[in-house]
Amino acid sequence: MAALRTTRIHTTFNVVRRFMSTASSAAAAAASSSTKLDPTQSLLKATLPFVPQYGWSMESMMRGARELGYPSVAHGVFEHGEASLVDAFLKQCRRQHNALIAKALATNPALHTASIGDKVREFTEMRLRLLEPYAHRWPEALAIMAYPTNVPMSLTHLAELADDVLYYAGDRSPDFDWYLNRAGYAAVYTSTELFMTQDRSENFAETMRFLDRRLAEAKQVESAKKEVGVMLEFGAKSFLGLLSTRGIRV
Repeated sequence: MAALRTTRIHTTFNVVRRFMSTASSAAAAAASSSTKLDPTQSLLKATLPFVPQYGWSMESMMRGARELGYPSVAHGVFEHGEASLVDAFLKQCRRQHNALIAKALATNPALHTASIGDKVREFTEMRLRLLEPYAHRWPEALAIMAYPTNVPMSLTHLAELADDVLYYAGDRSPDFDWYLNRAGYAAVYTSTELFMTQDRSENFAETMRFLDRRLAEAKQVESAKKEVGVMLEFGAKSFLGLLSTRGIRV
C-alpha cells in the first residue's frame, strides 16, 4: 500500500510539474508582447459590456462587432469562438493584474515589509476584483474552459496566475516546494473564484471572508511542512481538486 501511495503521489507531482512549469515561458512571452490594441483587443473591449446580459456567447461578440461598426461576422476575429473570447479576457486580466501589483509595490511601502501571506492575500483580492462585473456569468466561462480542447488553455492561465501572485509576494521556494506551493495556491484561488460566482453579498464581502478561511487552512498545512508526506498529500489533493473544479475528470 505504501508503495502504491508513493507511486500515485509521484505521478501527480509529475502532472503538477508539467502544467505549472508553463508559467515561466508564458510570462516571458507576455512581457515581450505589444500593449497596442490589436483587432482582438478592440473587439474584446467592445464585447465585454454585453457579457453581463448575454454571457460569454456569440451574441455578445456579434453585438460588440456592431458596436465598432463592423459587420456581425467580424466576431470571427475570435478564431475559436467563445473559447477565444474567454482566453482574450484572461490575458487582459493578467496584464491588468500585473500592472496593479506593480503600482501597489511602487506606492505602498508597507507591502515591502508585509509577510508573504499578507501579500498573497492582497494580490489575490486584486485579481478577484477584476472578475466582479462578470462574476455571475463566470460559470459559463468555466464550462467553456472545461471542454477537452480548452483544458490546456485553462490550466496555462491558472499556472500563470499562481506563479505571478507567489513570485511578486516574494516566494522563492526551491525545486519541490515551488510546485507544491503553486498547486496549493491554485486550489485556493479556484475554490474562491467558484464561491464568488454564487456570492450575492455586498461588495462580495462573503467571497473575501471565504478567501481568508482558505488561506488560513493553507497556512496550517504549511506549518506541518516537517512531515514531507503531509505536504505531498496536500499538493496532490490540491491539484486534483482544482482540476475537478475546472470540470476535468481525474
